[in-house]
Amino acid sequence: MMSAIDTRELRHLVRSAIYLPSEDGYDEARQVWNGMIDRRPAAVVCAAGVADVMATLQFARDRGLTVAIRGGGHNVAGAAVGEDSIVIDLARFKSVRVDPLQRSALAGGGCLWGEYDWETQAFGLASPGGAISTTGVAGLTLGGGYGTISRCYGMACDNLLSADVVLASGELVSASADCHSELFWALRGGGGNFGVVTSFQFQLHPVRQPLSGLVGFPFEMSRSVLQRFRELGLEASDTLTLMAAIIPLPGGGKCIAAVICDIGDTGEGERAARAFRELGSVLMDTVAPMSYCAMQKQFDVSYPKGQRHYWKSAFLNALPDELIDLAIEFAGDAPSPLNVIMIEMYGGAVARFPDHSTAFGHRDALFNLSMLAISDNPGIDAEQKKWARDAWQRVLPYSTGGTYVNYMSEGEDVHAAYSDARFQRLAKVKAQYDPTNLFRFNQNIPPASS
Repeated sequence: MMSAIDTRELRHLVRSAIYLPSEDGYDEARQVWNGMIDRRPAAVVCAAGVADVMATLQFARDRGLTVAIRGGGHNVAGAAVGEDSIVIDLARFKSVRVDPLQRSALAGGGCLWGEYDWETQAFGLASPGGAISTTGVAGLTLGGGYGTISRCYGMACDNLLSADVVLASGELVSASADCHSELFWALRGGGGNFGVVTSFQFQLHPVRQPLSGLVGFPFEMSRSVLQRFRELGLEASDTLTLMAAIIPLPGGGKCIAAVICDIGDTGEGERAARAFRELGSVLMDTVAPMSYCAMQKQFDVSYPKGQRHYWKSAFLNALPDELIDLAIEFAGDAPSPLNVIMIEMYGGAVARFPDHSTAFGHRDALFNLSMLAISDNPGIDAEQKKWARDAWQRVLPYSTGGTYVNYMSEGEDVHAAYSDARFQRLAKVKAQYDPTNLFRFNQNIPPASS
């Protein structure tokens, strides 16, 4: 913990608000989206600008303190806060500057996807981003960044043009394909291991009024709905993204839902919706033309801040009937009525980016199956974790052997998100840019030994 002298010096070094234990606002400042995370940092520095970031890193380095970086604070592992760490909170880095002629946008490191989308949609443009609008731009992009338009335009990291990064040394650099290229490679999927990213420059794409929504059915129809999802997904063009999930019903119980996101103009999304409706016994149907921002916010209400989350995921090359049956079994055995089984569809543009181009791999995966243990009851945390882990173990024989780093919960082996070659390359970049592992409150990749 910091001494009173350290505290006074830190306040003198920065112009931003600082929250310390036992002070008003501290408990709110240390909270993250996942209510299962309860850590007490030594201080939370709400950086007002890059100078505050640089000064805080120097302060921490001089005293041997560790640093955590908070962008949106939405990471399921709670990496935005570390016990006894100095948290650099980027919540004030909110600016988004759009260049409609170059179709690019510059976003601050504390920007949320809903805020980014609002600014870019003023010009009818978008970048692939999270399906929950309160997700931070930084964390999602640094881990890869799957979104509803990724099949058409790639992962969020595939659309990153450059990034301004404050390194562990305190130096500010701009990383791109032409400058600090190894760092730029690592930032696109290697997580927050390499520095504090204060701004991101993204490629933008024309996206206007998509067709989106979900078609829900009784839980008992899960097998036929998931088979139809598989059939339609394997035939879909790049402009159509389908997802499927076994989700809780508002009045209790659960249902199976197919989610449709179509940004094309050929009517493919409506044809897919009809194909699902033909199964009969539709419980709900929200599929309709809507704004892009509305599409990106439509599931926010189901993932409020403060719920307790523990996730496991696995990439898949196929979705055989036996795995569909396992997923249904997992849902039926869930300890919490809020638990979710989710299947995302990859392929399209994600698969066409060269496998070596980014630290994010898994380009050959067709699906991602996730077991989301969600509850409001801390008394069942252990049971929830066991449910997710047991389900994941039974999925492994069907998986590619990889997992998505953005869906990894606290305490997991980060190596599982990368091939051996990728992990070793990331460790070398880590050794070059953060040799003392100052940035360790993340899905941590230790620096390679010399």
